[in-house]
Amino acid sequence: MVYGVYIMKRKQIYMAAEQEAQLKQLAYRLKVPVSHLIREAVAEYLVDRSAPPVIERPEDHPLWGIIGIVDDPDAPTDGSINLKHYLYGAPKREE
Repeated sequence: MVYGVYIMKRKQIYMAAEQEAQLKQLAYRLKVPVSHLIREAVAEYLVDRSAPPVIERPEDHPLWGIIGIVDDPDAPTDGSINLKHYLYGAPKREE
């Protein structure tokens, strides 16, 4: 099925009778098909779910919490080069 420039895939869903009635009423009022409302709702849902949360201050970012976590003077200084070694036990890389 072709809808505009998009190729549509047919899906069958189950919904409560009350939801269906509300969708039909809204579609009638807006003069659009019920399928259009469902596609809009799914698109909005996907945008909401895929957008990362907005962090107002850098201090609120989870990675900010690891700064200064290691005060040990004997801590490794090659953590960025040998990250896989320290996390997973992989062989160390030469600098």
